[in-house]
Amino acid sequence: MAAAPGDKLGPYVILDVIGKGGMGEVYLATDTRLPREVAIKTSQEKFSERFSREAKVIASLNHPNICTLFDVGPNYLVMEMIEGPTLSERIKSGPLSLGEVSDIMRQVADALDYAHERGVVHRDLKPGNIKIRPDGVVKVLDFGLAKVGPTATASADPENSPTMTIGETQAGVVLGTAAYMAPEQVLGKSVDKRADVWAFGVVFYELLTGARMHKGDSVQEILASVLKDEPDLTRVPAQAHRLIKRCLEKDPNKRLRHVGDVMSLLDEAPGSGSQPPVAPRPPERDRQKWLWPAVAAGAIITAGAALVLWAPWRKPPSTQTVRFEIGPAAKMTFINQASMAVSPDGRWMVFPAVGDDGRTHYYIRALDHVEVRPLPGADGNQSPAFWSHDSRWVFFVSASKLKKVDIQGGPPQNISDFPTDRSGGADSNSDGVVIAGTDGSPILSVPASGGQLKPVTSLAPNENAHRWPQFLPDGKHFLYYRASSDPARMGVYIGSVDVQANQQSTHRLLASDQQAYYAPSPGGGTGHLLFLRGTTLMAQPFDPDRLTLSGEPTAIVDAVDSYITNHALFSVSNTGTLAYRGGSGTQRVLTWVDQQGNPAGTLGEPGEYSAPAISPDGGRVAVAIGPEATRDIWILDVARDRSTRFTFDSAGEDFPVWSPDGKYIAFSSNRSGRGDIYIKPSDGSGEEKLLLKTDEPKSAESWSKDGRFLFFTSNGPITLADLWALPVQPEGKPVALLRTQHAETFPRISPDGRWLAYASTDSAPEDVYVRPFMPDAPNGAGAKWLVSKGGGFRPIWRPDGKALFYISANIQVVSVDIDTSRGFQTGTPRRIFTAPSATSVYRWDLSPDGKRFLFVSPTSANAVIPFTVIVNWAAGLKK
Repeated sequence: MAAAPGDKLGPYVILDVIGKGGMGEVYLATDTRLPREVAIKTSQEKFSERFSREAKVIASLNHPNICTLFDVGPNYLVMEMIEGPTLSERIKSGPLSLGEVSDIMRQVADALDYAHERGVVHRDLKPGNIKIRPDGVVKVLDFGLAKVGPTATASADPENSPTMTIGETQAGVVLGTAAYMAPEQVLGKSVDKRADVWAFGVVFYELLTGARMHKGDSVQEILASVLKDEPDLTRVPAQAHRLIKRCLEKDPNKRLRHVGDVMSLLDEAPGSGSQPPVAPRPPERDRQKWLWPAVAAGAIITAGAALVLWAPWRKPPSTQTVRFEIGPAAKMTFINQASMAVSPDGRWMVFPAVGDDGRTHYYIRALDHVEVRPLPGADGNQSPAFWSHDSRWVFFVSASKLKKVDIQGGPPQNISDFPTDRSGGADSNSDGVVIAGTDGSPILSVPASGGQLKPVTSLAPNENAHRWPQFLPDGKHFLYYRASSDPARMGVYIGSVDVQANQQSTHRLLASDQQAYYAPSPGGGTGHLLFLRGTTLMAQPFDPDRLTLSGEPTAIVDAVDSYITNHALFSVSNTGTLAYRGGSGTQRVLTWVDQQGNPAGTLGEPGEYSAPAISPDGGRVAVAIGPEATRDIWILDVARDRSTRFTFDSAGEDFPVWSPDGKYIAFSSNRSGRGDIYIKPSDGSGEEKLLLKTDEPKSAESWSKDGRFLFFTSNGPITLADLWALPVQPEGKPVALLRTQHAETFPRISPDGRWLAYASTDSAPEDVYVRPFMPDAPNGAGAKWLVSKGGGFRPIWRPDGKALFYISANIQVVSVDIDTSRGFQTGTPRRIFTAPSATSVYRWDLSPDGKRFLFVSPTSANAVIPFTVIVNWAAGLKK
């Protein structure tokens, strides 16, 4: 296909043609949804179903040295935009030094090793598929797609000959570019990761010598050379002989099996220690985007000397603002919607990420270095960590404990028990007082040395949490966010540790649906309150002595993302350093995922979605759309992918639940100042009716299959979240199923109506339990069974009642077999796949046939989103 500037491919607008080839063209384009620049590679033929399926697997690869595949169209691929030359362009000027080659190929090996561990083989590794960015980061292109590309004829150019497929109906298929194909590929045999090891050795040789290993006037001659010729190592440095020989064993059974081991085969130079890698020479900074482009997602500043000059604690020139990005490091995977926290002195940043052990850890990075390291013993979930006032300690919540860890070393120390397993922010002052927030709780305080938590604020009617506290400079007053079902109460307030909990000021400083943080002026003068308006980060002058705002807010950063619990993803130090995470902001997509975790399509357009609920027949989805205070419920037709508005009140409606016959939808609404429960015919033909009105915020959760009971959660000021059942009949009175000092959430009744699954902080961490459903028994009566292992929440029954699904603490979807033939018995929990993102686990559903899950996911779930750091951010306000 051919396109011209201004043409559209789906949501992408073509800007320029940046490459042409025998199989299609490559375009520079803009993604209109985010926005961002991307590269689009087109094909002359439509992709097969197999190609699209394989491409989705490749899109799941998340590594700083792998070019990210964003999207797949009917005959095009959407890739990240990568600046810099390919290796084939680099070696036109001659061979590279061993140190330079080692630095480049070590990154290539890391990319291949990561993919091989996930069952993906490249099969077409060559210099033309490897690019070097201006900052020295290597990117491997065309990853894994060679094996599913359309058929092409062989070219006489051995380096640029396209991926070949020969004899598709034969037992074997030949794939690859001629000069870099392994012998087993040439022979049409099935190949595995050892074919990539062979190609790795060929590329290594070519970079060191500046010449191709296998030559010929035709592809046939080159293939013959691959089968019979041995490499000539006379021009190869002696230290690399062993590496190349092990990679280029013609018998794959004798060849090195794991590319992750290859760099250890470099021998030391005679009479010296091992040769250190040499930094890559700077590539030409022209617009070399002809093949693949790239995301800023893995951008890591590697010029350490330059960063020292930019170090946040060194006062920068008053007119200079410095920006850079921090991407994921080796053996660590970013959690895109996870927050970061910059230390008060601006020297450090802490954030949660998934380690190579599959568990979530808190990582720390000094902003003047590129090294990232996990804090020993600081394991937890994706909720934010926070700093002590002196930048020495990191506070975090794990296993329902508030903990702290010294960044200089030593194991974490328990400060106190905590109401939940998720942090809602924490801070400390110079007097050794820690304040913290969480779900369903007021702001709590405790000595940093340890002790009992005590409330310093109190939840007012219609409020469900106080979160994100920050001490102001006097160490007494603090900012915090009040989450409420009443829009008139929602926002940022000022509290004081010297005031009784029930006597805190009720004056709202800032109307907002997210937190705000104070940033002092490093050079003296008026500081600023930083907060989000939509997805734009604003700064407004704030006097911490008078506790007043002045002037008008000024926009400082666009496209800042948000976490689902009223938390904008930004952090600011006392020294003028600002960090934030860009992305989709509040925009989400409804994503189908099959039982193996493979993406199975999306539903509807991107929007501010919450709480999807699939109808009993699977044909419709009820979902809340819009900002929390004013969102409405919409009905989406699955087959036609069309949406119809279901509620029209100016207040906020949320948490839709279908009746078992699909004729009604129950939902929560804050129209009376709290989360009361209403019901309405699902076809929209009738009026809404009030089912339940109380003084506490409530969320509808599930409906029994016999239609008799609607289950909901109610947040009490003392007992936190409680479980209730409401008889769906005239004047039905709610029944308390479980009211304790712990938080019980997400009640789900089994298909036969006998068992109630739910999550509770009764154990540490939060876990999934099952109880018999006994509406006539006293509150909390009956046995209970622990279902999850090592933490779990958001349970969902399989339609046949023989299994429960839940989300683990590190966002894995877990399945547990259930046997009720002789009482209640559970099997061993087993992980089945990773949820699409950290935010997607807060609301999900399962189709009635049990074959597909529906998640609310960020639009950028498949892209690695870096942290952006701005040094001396306030300098821009003076312009």
